[in-house]
Amino acid sequence: MDRCRNCGAANLRELGFVGALAPFFLKRVLNVELVTRTSSHRLKRLLQKLTAFARPMLARIHPTIAALELQSCLDCSFVQTKAPFTDEAIGRLYSDYRSNSYNAERCHYEPSYAAIANKVGQYQSGGFDRIDSLTEWLQGKVDLRGKSMLDYGGADGQFLPAFEGDKYVFEVSNIEPARGVVRISDESLLRTYSYIQLAHVLEHVTEPLKMVKRVSNHLAEGGFLLVEVPQDLDSALLERLQTGRIDMYLLVHEHINNYCLLSVQKLIAAADLEVIFIEEIQIESPVAKQRYIRALAKRPVGV
Repeated sequence: MDRCRNCGAANLRELGFVGALAPFFLKRVLNVELVTRTSSHRLKRLLQKLTAFARPMLARIHPTIAALELQSCLDCSFVQTKAPFTDEAIGRLYSDYRSNSYNAERCHYEPSYAAIANKVGQYQSGGFDRIDSLTEWLQGKVDLRGKSMLDYGGADGQFLPAFEGDKYVFEVSNIEPARGVVRISDESLLRTYSYIQLAHVLEHVTEPLKMVKRVSNHLAEGGFLLVEVPQDLDSALLERLQTGRIDMYLLVHEHINNYCLLSVQKLIAAADLEVIFIEEIQIESPVAKQRYIRALAKRPVGV
């Protein structure tokens, strides 16, 4: 890949085969599973049976992974896979998102997911739950009372801010929309909105800059776009990826893009939007304490 899919720059650093594909992602997206091959040779097959007890311990010492190449953008610190995934392949990951079949298969490959399956998407920030936290953050920055609001790719739309107004969610899966939210499943039916949020969407998509540009076309003039993404890699590691030697593997799971404050700023600017507010927020989720980037952008009048 010769450009950053986040800011469009051609200033990329090759990181090599340092990405490790998670088993569930590998199965869903590429329909591939790592297995231990049973030998067709009689003696070797016997030896495999005799040493089977040691496999789990040896696997921890010498893990087998599916590795892929990563790149870091020297202009915005964004980390991406060198070869982009197709929309069709990523779509297979979310075709039945959060349904019983999805949860069952994911728990098979990631047993720890069972403990959080019913809490995905929830978190607290500053003592508030996700909806109240966002609503509190937006108050005083924008006036959305009575305005139209769209959650783009927001599952059931339950995480829209708690302001009175017309609420919509664009979602291609068959998740039932939250109460008071109208689901739109065909992108051609989208109109313009005073407020659109891309909350925990961009880390999953194949072309984030193209998506932000496309979504901003549905913003009314002077309308606001909220972007929220996790920062999965800490700042010290992101800096090392820019200049230093890489001596570790970075897990590639449902988050195929890695963000920081700078990469979100550059993304918004590349989409011809104006950053109004941007900051790092500390959250507590069912998984762990994490850092998110939250930004509010505006579509200038006349653009």
